[in-house]
This record gives sequence, structure tokens and C-alpha cells, in this order.
Amino acid sequence: MRGIQNLLVPAALVACLTCQPQSSTPIIYGPWEEGLTLAYEDPSQPQPRRSEERLQVRVARSTLDPGAPRLVQLDLTSIRGRMSVLLRHQDGGIELVEKSGRVLARALPAHFPDLARWADQGIEYRVIGRAAWDGASILPSTSDPVGVWVEARTPQGFLRRTLYLPNLGEVESRLERDNTWVVVNRLVSRGFTDVPLIKRP
Repeated sequence: MRGIQNLLVPAALVACLTCQPQSSTPIIYGPWEEGLTLAYEDPSQPQPRRSEERLQVRVARSTLDPGAPRLVQLDLTSIRGRMSVLLRHQDGGIELVEKSGRVLARALPAHFPDLARWADQGIEYRVIGRAAWDGASILPSTSDPVGVWVEARTPQGFLRRTLYLPNLGEVESRLERDNTWVVVNRLVSRGFTDVPLIKRP
């Protein structure tokens, strides 16, 4: 009798764990909170050029569709000017779209990062794995410092690796130059330029 009980207890624990409700909302690997402002620099450039060419990305508008942002408008500002882009979030994927809804490019595929390989506009992508970002000291303590590295290979054979963090998206990108990985884009500040209008449920 005791032998049967010893077998039933682990089986019951496994059954309980598999019956636990799973979150149906995928992690968002992109900025979505209204007012969130991110600044990026290219560390491979010398100063003062590095600071002068800083790129600012601000979440101008975000809409929620049962628990996750559906459409997010980003305003990008640099010394070269200002432009806005519209992103559509769905099932963990991120698409660059026109106001009409036409897809221009796919930043991340649906079911990312579970989908390990995909291609878009001739570029091949693959998930390398998870890692903690070494620049996370600029983030609030509530931010998750562990993200996903993705490698992109162009038809010409150029390689770029990008680390995506939850609720932020790209925080660091590296290019392969002469068999060395060089950081060419890095998040250097995070804050809010105004009070966020929405909060994630």
C-alpha cells in the first residue's frame, strides 16, 4: 500500500502543476507604455559624435486589446529629423504597419521567442538564446534584465545580433566586423517624458 502511495503523490503533484492556469498574454518585447522615452547611442562612435547622433524613441500612443497593446505609435527623433512609425502587436509578434493596416515589415514573428527561426524580406533570423543584459543598471528594479538574443543574416552574409528585453524591445545590437562583435546601438537612458496614460493590466 505504501508503494502505491509513493507513486500517487508525485503523479498528483505533476497533475496539479499542469492544471495551473497559464498566462494567455505573451510577453511584449517592445516599448508600449505611453510616454515611455528611450535613448540610444552608437558606442563605436567617438564623442561628441556619439551624443550628437543619439536617437530618441518615445511611445506617443498605445491602444490595449484584451490585456496587451495592439497598436503602438513610436516617435523617433534625432539630429536628422523626426518620424513616426506604427507597430502592431499580436501573439508576441511585432509588425511595422501603415495606417491602412498593410504590413511593411515584421520586426518579430508571432509566438516569439518560441519560434526559433524565421525569415522576412530576404533576411534570415534565429533565436540564439536568453541572457541578462549587462547594461540593466540604468533600468528600474522592477524591469526584467533577462532578454532574448536574435541573430539576423542578410543575403550578403552580414550578421547582426540584437538583444530584446520585455517591455523595452531592443536594448543592444552588435555587428560582426573582422570576426569581432562590435556594439553599434545601445540603450543609454529610459524614462517618461510625461505621465503614462495607461497601465498594463
